[in-house]
Amino acid sequence: MSRDLSSLLCPRSVAVVGASPRQGSVAGEILRNIVRCGYRGKIYPVNPKYDRVEGFPCFQSVDALPCGADLAVLAVNRDLVLDVVQRCGKAGIHNLVIVTAGFKESGEEGSGREARLKELVQRYHLNVVGPNCMGIINSSPGASLNASFSRWFPTSGDIAFISQSGSLGETVLEFFEEMGLGVSLFINLGNRAGLSENDFLAYLAADGRVRVIFLYLESFANPVEFRRLVEEVGQKKPIVVLKAGRTEAGAAASASHTGSLASSDAIVDAFLNQCGAIRVSSIEETLTALRALERGHIPRGRRTVILTNAGGAGIIAADACERAGIEVPSLPAAVKEKLASFLPPEAGLGNPIDMIATADSSDYEQALRIALSAADSVIVIFRPPLILEEPTEAVAKGILRAIAEAPDKPVIVCTLSHGAAAARFIERLAREKIPTYTMPEAAVDALSVLCRLGELRSERRSVDMGPKPDRERALRLVEKARSEGRCALYFYESAEILSAYGLPVCPYTYVKDVEGAAPFLKEVGFPLMAKVDSPGLFHRFERGAVIPGIANGEDLHRAIDHLIGLIASERLHRGRILLQPALFGRELILGMKRDRSFGPVLMFGVGGTLVEALKDVSFGVAPVSVDQAERMIRSIRAFPLLEAFRGQPPVELGPLAGALHRLGQLCLDLPSIEEVDLNPFIVGKHTAAVDILIKLKEQ
Repeated sequence: MSRDLSSLLCPRSVAVVGASPRQGSVAGEILRNIVRCGYRGKIYPVNPKYDRVEGFPCFQSVDALPCGADLAVLAVNRDLVLDVVQRCGKAGIHNLVIVTAGFKESGEEGSGREARLKELVQRYHLNVVGPNCMGIINSSPGASLNASFSRWFPTSGDIAFISQSGSLGETVLEFFEEMGLGVSLFINLGNRAGLSENDFLAYLAADGRVRVIFLYLESFANPVEFRRLVEEVGQKKPIVVLKAGRTEAGAAASASHTGSLASSDAIVDAFLNQCGAIRVSSIEETLTALRALERGHIPRGRRTVILTNAGGAGIIAADACERAGIEVPSLPAAVKEKLASFLPPEAGLGNPIDMIATADSSDYEQALRIALSAADSVIVIFRPPLILEEPTEAVAKGILRAIAEAPDKPVIVCTLSHGAAAARFIERLAREKIPTYTMPEAAVDALSVLCRLGELRSERRSVDMGPKPDRERALRLVEKARSEGRCALYFYESAEILSAYGLPVCPYTYVKDVEGAAPFLKEVGFPLMAKVDSPGLFHRFERGAVIPGIANGEDLHRAIDHLIGLIASERLHRGRILLQPALFGRELILGMKRDRSFGPVLMFGVGGTLVEALKDVSFGVAPVSVDQAERMIRSIRAFPLLEAFRGQPPVELGPLAGALHRLGQLCLDLPSIEEVDLNPFIVGKHTAAVDILIKLKEQ
């Protein structure tokens, strides 16, 4: 159940604690912003130094307010914050915006101060934004609240903007204003000692004024809850995320900025993809995506037609479509005949459709109508000609008439110009929220966002039909190892755990000498491989503890003698000799590492001895559905090697995806497991984990 944040975001009365008439004071600027932006509720300055501030009676403390307040904005010295918060709690003021910095972002002393703040938040059941934040803005007509020190009060619109950074938030608001993107809500989260992005996502799910949610984040307050909310809310409202900290330097800067933990960008990317969020990597990408989503029409597929009066721009757009995975199909003969009936002989009737520079409003209207009937979307390129025979607004009106006949198909427009004629054209389309861009590559990027959103919303969640896991059996094996003080398992223990979750394991046996291998050899035959199994022995191959290609009895004798000597020389008191048949097929790796923020993170890629050199892997945050697992498999660069290749049949993706799914479930069920490495995991005539490493958490 979501928190009721209505009195926080649309308060009837606001107290500004620390308000001052002095120009440049933060609390004074916040008070002046509240007045300047048209807030119509009651305003209470609070500061024991003054009798009046900006014409309002000033109160000594929040205790002295005549009727309390729906919202208190705190911009006071950090040493006073905790006392003011406690006074607010006792006075029944439950909504606070704490602008003051000097908390966990400022070191050990600040972390202690923030811990005490959180205690007060819990004790008095407060809704707290911050500390270390810029404030909140609600520009909807019913609120007109600028409870921040931002210089920008955005035009009201359909976007809710939640930002972990205040300065970047203000920068983006400025760009939104320049591009005419309306923002109804701006929330600067700051350190999230109280409310987080998850609280606002839950609240915005039912806010009919908000159609698109944009988040700038440096870390996730609670990734599990974030995922649940985005999966739910994202089916109705697109969620765009600009996640900072892609590089090691950026992650370190993010951590020092907000005192938050950071995770590998590849993991974050996989996580957001699984959630169903649209991830962007720059402010420019953000603006492109939000403008496309403003109208909200989602294509049914990736087939597009490019309509242009500038042939070169059409070619550039087609190239960009290919890079983005958007299909630019050939047009059927019947479509070409319709186009030829009104376009000049010089026009190009392929795709792109090059109507040449003389194309007028009638040509655009007719051609767009035809193009919309032949594809899932259309990219319209209109560069105003040097000699205007009709106003560019007329072309815009023609385009709008055609769009009105196919309202469920997106049309993206490109102008190739910033001039006055293009501005009039754009202004007319903007009234109907038709997304327009200057360059064709940006138009294609916008269409790619819409395609991605459509795919996210239509994704299946297949149910794995594998065997029901035997969690209790697996748990007993883990607890046995922990009771013996071990942080790693024998092969047979790992094999049993995998088998309990329906994951296939290569046949094996333990031997002390050649004679002891006879029954197993009779069952599986040559070739064999031999290795040392010891819980303390990692990276067996590098330490000479794996001997492959055992083709006969003599090879087997030498291998066993060598491994017996290795066990003695390495003093592996728990070491045992393991035999396995040599399996042939594609060598893959399936793995898991527990991330401090996201929990079990699965890895898939090309395995064997080349995994560290190639680094061709993909990631997924558990739980991973079968369909998400299949996308992980398809996303590696070497995926063509899993298709029919040099006489080998294609790998069946269903069972492989099922194995990844079940590995994720295993790691969720057994939180004591810190790391899993199945390398190689052979896929061929016999599919199985050949080498297994399971590490447990340190006790």
